[in-house]
Amino acid sequence: MSPEGQTCITAEKAVTRAEAETCRHRSEKRWYVILIIINIMMIAAVVGGLAVHADQYRQKCTAYLEQVQESISEGGISLLSGSADHAENEPSFDIKDLPWDIKGAGIGIAMIFALYIVTIYLYAEKKANSVRITAQNFPEVYEIVLEQAKQLGMKKIPEIYVIQGSGILNAFSAFLPNRQYIIIYTEIFEVAYREHHDTDTLRFIIGHEMAHIYYGHATLHYNLPILFSRLLPVFGTTASRAREYSCDRLAQHLTGTDGIDSMMMLMIDRHLYKQVNVADYLKHAEEQHGFFLWLSNLLSDHPVACKRIPALAKREGSGALY
Repeated sequence: MSPEGQTCITAEKAVTRAEAETCRHRSEKRWYVILIIINIMMIAAVVGGLAVHADQYRQKCTAYLEQVQESISEGGISLLSGSADHAENEPSFDIKDLPWDIKGAGIGIAMIFALYIVTIYLYAEKKANSVRITAQNFPEVYEIVLEQAKQLGMKKIPEIYVIQGSGILNAFSAFLPNRQYIIIYTEIFEVAYREHHDTDTLRFIIGHEMAHIYYGHATLHYNLPILFSRLLPVFGTTASRAREYSCDRLAQHLTGTDGIDSMMMLMIDRHLYKQVNVADYLKHAEEQHGFFLWLSNLLSDHPVACKRIPALAKREGSGALY
């Protein structure tokens, strides 16, 4: 084991960079650059506002401190002593009165700090309540992870955990400052062992999450330059949909399966997905149109199913972002 707790591996059949780039959505990089530019503009606006009003804010701070000193010298501040004798003459402070640029700077610093704390907390919380997949625990699944890591030329195998999801069907990749890991909810995990003995569906889902790690989506250095802009409606969600299409296509390349069963399972449950007539679904998916469908997709960070599944069925090209 490495010092970071991840197994070192040697690639045997790594996917070439050229192959991986053909799987990437044609708009993914463009939207990432757009988010970086917007992020820089947001930071520049706040920093510029602080610079322009620096003298004004300095004067206000000086005046406020003088008021505090004067109030203390006159017998103490009533808000601290419980007396209301000097309430009208005492300095007051309300965060709502702060200028927008100071609020923006405060929020930005808090978000950077929160990103660090939340990533560590999420990892600790998930790890403490899950079972890590290893060569001894669920070795069949571990072999899938090992195989895909080798295909992708990864030097280390990402940690992968299975956790009870209370009925939720989900899997995701996440990161710490120095590593990446994958969480799979039990309800998805069960399809390989109990419901349908369907390792292909699980293989595709793992491949999708491994693709996020391969493309760098689940890393601190990828997310930090878009920390603020990714929260914007439309801009952040559109970039996210492009990433999802990229990972779907790379997962197809890794597994040799179309991944439709995986999406059907996420959409209608692990018990029923095998009963869906895919050809009939695709026929009706093509007939779905309208403003509110377009709006729902636009505001979603994952492509809606009636766009995502037909894109999987084509097995090539970039899925529709809008």
